[in-house]
Amino acid sequence: MTSARLLRSTTFAVVVAAIVLVCLLAVLVDARTGVTALAAFLALGAVLRAVVPESVLPGARSRAFDVVFLLALALALGYLSPWGNATLPPGT
Repeated sequence: MTSARLLRSTTFAVVVAAIVLVCLLAVLVDARTGVTALAAFLALGAVLRAVVPESVLPGARSRAFDVVFLLALALALGYLSPWGNATLPPGT
């Protein structure tokens, strides 16, 4: 197995593990923690997409678009995460 292919497989495994971790946090702890962890993983993904070579992280769009989009999602989710446990008032 070539090193680039091994890095791609490892990257895929890390992304799957991050998704599973976010889901477990949302279910076992609370929604706010899950959303905050998701925002952190998106920000980390943006940083990695900006630094890691093209051969390791596949991308269908330009690197700049991916970085800006991931950071925008991370910021939006980070901003909205305090309302993760919001409930409706009784009787509505």
